Amino acid sequence: MTHYPPLGMFGPAAIAWWGLRTQTSSVRIEGLANVPASGPVMLVARHFHHLLDGSVLVRNVPRPVHIVVGLDWTSDAKQRRWMERACRAAQYPIVLRPATLGERGGYAREELVRYTRTALQDACALLRAGRVVLVFPEGYPNIDPAFAQKANDDAFLPFAPGYLRMIGMAERDATTRVAVVPVGFHYTRGPRWSIVARIGTPRYDATNEELEAAVRDLSI
Repeated sequence: MTHYPPLGMFGPAAIAWWGLRTQTSSVRIEGLANVPASGPVMLVARHFHHLLDGSVLVRNVPRPVHIVVGLDWTSDAKQRRWMERACRAAQYPIVLRPATLGERGGYAREELVRYTRTALQDACALLRAGRVVLVFPEGYPNIDPAFAQKANDDAFLPFAPGYLRMIGMAERDATTRVAVVPVGFHYTRGPRWSIVARIGTPRYDATNEELEAAVRDLSI
């Protein structure tokens, strides 16, 4: 029997613990009970902080969370290899963001199609296995050491709908029904961050626009 959760998740869990311990003064979670206790779940979240958003959910959601990770920020082949090994060990699907792909040394633009196809397949397999998958449809956080795409702490980017393709692929299997759960984040600056995470009720057959509106409302 394959071990679950994968042993490779211990590394991200340790990083999440460190990040929250060293960079936050308080973390409050609202609506945690809205995450279904079993079955396939996609968490659709605001992306405010490059590290802490995922850390909050990894540390507090009572099920293993598989994060869809963009790696186009990697600067060279060595960093790329290290990050890809870590993601595969944790069963984190890897995506490349078209807007910034090729601006660093880790990936070439010609690799976009292959990585997109693999990410869709990996996320589909996780959902069909009844796992929890976390996506950030904005693509870029407000606090980002690599690619600053937002003007201020209040800015949002439009949701890219690629995650709906993941859900659609998974649900081609008639036995799979994915609960889509919106997640909002509200950050307050200080010597350390104060974070409120709000988890909404599960949605089925919601549109990209409806989910974006729900995440925005939960982030106020």
